[in-house]
Amino acid sequence: MASPDIIPTFSPAARLIQVFTALEQALTALNDWLRQQAALGHVKTRCFVLPAVAMGDEHEPISHIQVSPLFGEEALNAALSSYQQWFIQPNHSAKASFRQPGYLLLPSQLKAELQRFITQINALKTQFKAEVQAAGGRDQKFTLVHDTLPGLITLQVYRHLVLLPHATSRLGFTWANKQIIQKIDKDALVAQLMMSRLLPPPLTDEQTWLQCVDREIYDVKRLPANTELRLRRPVKTHPMVNVRWQEEITPRQQQVKAHLPLLLCQDDAPTITELADYPPTQVRARRAASIIDEPLIPRLHIYPYQPKK
Repeated sequence: MASPDIIPTFSPAARLIQVFTALEQALTALNDWLRQQAALGHVKTRCFVLPAVAMGDEHEPISHIQVSPLFGEEALNAALSSYQQWFIQPNHSAKASFRQPGYLLLPSQLKAELQRFITQINALKTQFKAEVQAAGGRDQKFTLVHDTLPGLITLQVYRHLVLLPHATSRLGFTWANKQIIQKIDKDALVAQLMMSRLLPPPLTDEQTWLQCVDREIYDVKRLPANTELRLRRPVKTHPMVNVRWQEEITPRQQQVKAHLPLLLCQDDAPTITELADYPPTQVRARRAASIIDEPLIPRLHIYPYQPKK
């Protein structure tokens, strides 16, 4: 009697390697195609190279960032390399993610072919992230990734490539260093804190953690009834690009993260505002803040909010 077919069950590490290998192959195919188009004169590229953050400097305040613009073949090489910049570099911080602002401009007739590359690559990136997330908690995910692909920075793998959906009239590269501000419901915050009592961080004494969280719960509950709360979390200075569409689209302008070079397929080149050094020479004045400067819960960036009268 013939034995039944045995269907192999792949381990999480084997599945991760399989998806990662497919992603590398898809990006190699894209890069080869883009080089072919560039050799035919079909690709215009501009990149703005940012200095790497040294190991240990990732939490230092950012006072100046020098931008080095690249053109032509140098820009193309930098752009294509950036799409596969996934691993920790020597003497570079693993906590400060790599960014490569710029763009690649191709004729509109190539958009359908380019879209097929981008769709496949982004689908594999999504699949890779799903494999990592399925590993379980933070420690399990860390172990899976760094035992399987040592030195990999998952955030840099997760980032999708961006092919702009419409023709643009302008690309304005700029800097963003805003804060994330979000309204917080007090009852929901207390419920969150109650749950966190049972989840002390690694290397933290359980009793010390309980005392800390109980104090936070007490501080929230003793607030006056009319006090509002806001999450105010600082965001690292990072490059953005303001995209203005050629067509009458609402909204006509959109802000896009400039983590990697954007891809455009259109026949008329947009007007470009290059990324200048940080800080910019002109800084827009901001409205006076209504959020009290002293945090209620520093580790969660929770602040009391004082409504304007």
